[in-house]
Amino acid sequence: GSGTTTPAEFFLDVFDPEEEEDELSNERMLEHIMSETLDQEVNDVVWRCLGYAQDASGEWNNDAVFPKWRDKYPSPPDLIGVQRNYTYSIDRPVQKANQALVASIPMAHKQGVKIQLRPLGFTGFMMDGLTPNKTRRAQCVNWLIFYRDALRGKTLEQLKAEQEALRSAETAPPVVGPDSQQTSGDKTTMIQQDDWKYPNKPVL
Repeated sequence: GSGTTTPAEFFLDVFDPEEEEDELSNERMLEHIMSETLDQEVNDVVWRCLGYAQDASGEWNNDAVFPKWRDKYPSPPDLIGVQRNYTYSIDRPVQKANQALVASIPMAHKQGVKIQLRPLGFTGFMMDGLTPNKTRRAQCVNWLIFYRDALRGKTLEQLKAEQEALRSAETAPPVVGPDSQQTSGDKTTMIQQDDWKYPNKPVL
């Protein structure tokens, strides 16, 4: 930046392309999906985008977290399953947190992975090659693309105003099944979504 102060600098997470590489670039998103990053790296970037901030001692502060998400998760939840232990009692909280993240993505942004990453060569995973880890990475990336394209750099007040405007303008969309728009070819899926729920639960 040039040193001038603009109101935008007071918003959450304003990206200045001249000063830093965008951690939410499509190229970076593809690395997360293709398991070229650590599980905890994926957690960390989602946590930061949700508003959690790490202090010098390594503790996570939730003052800036989206209010409804903070009510549910005062501390940042594991969204990937970093232990890769799929015993029900250990894995169920991870699964539920990931599903809560997915449920906060509006219908208009559900296909972020397909739209944004297909030009980079991502064509989805074969169904028989899917693992919980791959699925959750893809879900997190879909949320990050939604965050980047719709939420980043805006105040809560702006986002709530947009939400209200959308509500008053939209008619109820048809209820569709989980795979209706997320399949590619006959045996691949961009994102597998277990326990599909409608309607969405915004994070605000």
